[in-house]
Amino acid sequence: MLFCVFLGDHLHLHGLQVEASLLESLDNLVDETTLDAVRLNHDVSSFHIYVFCMCACACVRVSDDRNVAAGYPKVNHSHQKNNNEQPEKQTNKNSLVKSAFPRLRLRLRLRFRLRLPWNTLFCIFTMMSSEATTKAASQIEILLKPSDVNTEEEYYKKLIRRGIEEFNYETFSNVCVQRNHHNVTTGVINDVAMNTINATDCTHVREGVVSGKNRGKGLYATRDFAVGDRVLIEPPLVAMQHERNRNDAIVCSFCFRYVGSIEKQIGQRLFQQFSSTHEMQEQQQNEQLMTATPNNTAAEEAARRSSDLEILNSMASVGEPKLPLADEHFPLPMEHRCVGGCYREVFCSNECAQNAWNSHERAMCIGNNNGDQEEHAKIRASIMHQFIEHAKDTNDIFILAAKVVAMVTENASLALSDTNNNMTFLEALERAWEPFSRVQKAIWWDIVAIPSDVEEKDEESFRQQLIQVASSSLELLCKAWPDRAQAFPGLFSLPVWGAIVGMFELNNLELVVESPVENYFLTVDGLADEKQKMAILPQTQPFLDALDVNYDIPCLGTALFALQSNCNHDCDPNCHPFKDETDINGSCVLVARKPIQKGDELTISYLEDDQLDWSRRQDALSDYGFVCKCARCESEVSQTRGRHHSKMKM
Repeated sequence: MLFCVFLGDHLHLHGLQVEASLLESLDNLVDETTLDAVRLNHDVSSFHIYVFCMCACACVRVSDDRNVAAGYPKVNHSHQKNNNEQPEKQTNKNSLVKSAFPRLRLRLRLRFRLRLPWNTLFCIFTMMSSEATTKAASQIEILLKPSDVNTEEEYYKKLIRRGIEEFNYETFSNVCVQRNHHNVTTGVINDVAMNTINATDCTHVREGVVSGKNRGKGLYATRDFAVGDRVLIEPPLVAMQHERNRNDAIVCSFCFRYVGSIEKQIGQRLFQQFSSTHEMQEQQQNEQLMTATPNNTAAEEAARRSSDLEILNSMASVGEPKLPLADEHFPLPMEHRCVGGCYREVFCSNECAQNAWNSHERAMCIGNNNGDQEEHAKIRASIMHQFIEHAKDTNDIFILAAKVVAMVTENASLALSDTNNNMTFLEALERAWEPFSRVQKAIWWDIVAIPSDVEEKDEESFRQQLIQVASSSLELLCKAWPDRAQAFPGLFSLPVWGAIVGMFELNNLELVVESPVENYFLTVDGLADEKQKMAILPQTQPFLDALDVNYDIPCLGTALFALQSNCNHDCDPNCHPFKDETDINGSCVLVARKPIQKGDELTISYLEDDQLDWSRRQDALSDYGFVCKCARCESEVSQTRGRHHSKMKM
């Protein structure tokens, strides 16, 4: 049975009929021209329609079969384009997230089905009274509208220029971002001219750079590169260390450089590992003591384990006892605490600590553990702690999404506080959101691939569970930051939350920083002075044996990069992300795999295994909603057709 709600000024939706174009708007993350096509048979303002679209897209789905039964034409809503088109933008894969991303599918059903908890729905529709609805709708419209192509080029010019002039990012001059429109019949880029091309003026590119049809926006070279050259070194726009990796690597929470000392790195990892094992063994021993007489051997073993734990705890906390050659060959910056006294985050310098505080940590900080906070701060910190624990248990990418929300609210508030700007609230929000508005997005629960252990018939239930998980996460964040949620209701709406998480799934790159612990043990093992080596090994070998195969675990995380995220896919790319021991922070490093000419598009592979055959590559890439027609794919298809024709003649 269809339901009735009031939106704004007594908008009564009864016997609601929604055209196919309403749900199609999700494909482009809401297009105003699409909204104009909606026919609700009611004379209502555009923002009321917009709010309803957002809530409908977030809370409901509609079915083709019922649509056809009701007399409406069946519409194909596959996100994949037809054979003569490619999607406007192809995005790079986060190799750490194991789930694939199927083509965006928006199934139409005539009847609405609620996909959120009732308490969440109640909150949504209760808040939809005139002023609150207008505020939220206006913000959502800004946050989910497609990137403005007309201002895109100028934005990236400023980004590159600022990186070079203010931050000395020299490799920024090696690239430019260009949106290219290909001739559909020839696949050749229009307006070709390569007389002049540089980092701040990349208006034309070399003919034949891109095979296939419209690849949309891409990253291009502004000079020639040889194999092995570093094409781009770029710090992340927003990044995080994976929660499961925190015990394995103590790094700066802002730049992801290792901090403390080699002893602390080893001590923390082993202390966490052996303390849990010790607790289990102690419990088993106590159970045995209840039924048997203790012997000296068991008591000695227990004492030895306790002594080992004391040593590891000392190493983890104060870096003692010292290991030979550690400080001499691998000095690490001392740890600096969070500005807010948070025990969760550490930094490599006061500068990084302050930068993080100004960017997002003011909101993300869960306070200190000394009990001297004000009551409201304690409550906020407690709820923020619940949010983080919820993310650990479900999907830690929610923590990165919260960073984005914090960054946007901080920057918007800063712009509003500047009396020289003379900006409206929406203008400040739009400016703060701009870096993320340029990145392709999709709603998270609609693009996540079904796990292999979930049957097709259970897909709807699986996606509803994703929405409930995202809704619970957002609810905790709203409780932790009530003032921000009230000022920026659009940013704290479920559709925008889903779009932020979906943006990460589509665009993020694996963040890796090589461990100095691995390099320390390799250095000891490679000592030329055999006498010195034999004197040191008795002190280091026990720790190496205890670490076992995990001695080389690096810092692992996920990051979004403003420039690198524009790289398109190629099955035989000319670049690949590659870092060595000299790369000590979380920056992305793109290295040339083959000679690159000035004006060439810079491509990477979205696949973890480039050696797959054509059919398997296409199957994997279909998760991104496009069919690859790169030179390698076209060549393999031609060879397959040739073999097929030869067999037919025989």
